[in-house]
Amino acid sequence: MNYMRSQKAEIRAKYIEERRLVPEDERARKSEHICGHLKGLSSYRLANTVLLYAPKKHEVDVYPIAEDALSRGKQVAFPRCGKNPDGTVTMTFHTVKSIDELHPGSFGIMEPDSDAPLYEIEKDTRSSVTIAPGIAFDRCGYRIGYGGGYYDRYFGAYTGTVVGVVFSDFLVDELPRGRYDIKAKLIITEKGVNYTEN
Repeated sequence: MNYMRSQKAEIRAKYIEERRLVPEDERARKSEHICGHLKGLSSYRLANTVLLYAPKKHEVDVYPIAEDALSRGKQVAFPRCGKNPDGTVTMTFHTVKSIDELHPGSFGIMEPDSDAPLYEIEKDTRSSVTIAPGIAFDRCGYRIGYGGGYYDRYFGAYTGTVVGVVFSDFLVDELPRGRYDIKAKLIITEKGVNYTEN
């Protein structure tokens, strides 16, 4: 394991444990505020397509954003994950008409069925916004995820707006980053919108 990977692993473990200890009612309240800030973003209001994630137990709950986007007639997509023979994780996004179309996937995360319409990132010429999860973000927009690298691979050539969502206790000054790590343009916490530093 190289030094940066080791650094990220230590940070990941630390913040996963700290986030687990946040009381459920506090997470719910903070998630509600984050979703409120998201709905006010011009990049969200103007987007034709919203790419979301299905939250795990301790993550920011963005399901209200899916419901709001669908009610506004936007296209909404969630990821499906799988594994290549070499162990790397693959990720594709599929559109849904309701969050009721999500079911537990191979990693225990809610995801669309395999026959749900595929969102083709390279063919989407309309405006889109991605709401990206992270265990922690830094003020430059870089994130610590779960270590699979699938978000970084998928969004490497993405031209839409990437918005990171995280509880304010996990927005830090600086995180280790690799040259292929994607960068969020905005970070939203329960306290408001943070434009990332260059």
